[in-house]
Amino acid sequence: MTGRTPLYVGTNGIVAALDPHTGEELWRTKLPKCGGVGEVVSMVLKDGYLFAGANGRVWCLSKTDGSVLWQNGLPKMGYHAVLLAMEGAEGGTAYEPAAESMRRRHQQRAAGGSAGAAT
Repeated sequence: MTGRTPLYVGTNGIVAALDPHTGEELWRTKLPKCGGVGEVVSMVLKDGYLFAGANGRVWCLSKTDGSVLWQNGLPKMGYHAVLLAMEGAEGGTAYEPAAESMRRRHQQRAAGGSAGAAT
């Protein structure tokens, strides 16, 4: 690795680390048993681990090389998007901007404003 903090990206059942200054791919991991095409991958970082969630499963990856350290199939929870949260962790999902937009529209309606008004 370059010594820089990577940019982690997740989509289509794949997680990759990129050099944030050059865009060079540092590593790529296909998440085992993940649905694939169009699958949103949520991620959080904590204590040197990268946790990924997608298609009703959770994986723990090494931040340094992307190797899968463990996985959990979340039995009887379905095969949908998985949102992750952990106290003190950093991360997010593609769903956060949509949730924030929805919250703003709700607040604007409650205040009697237009749903399209800027905040």
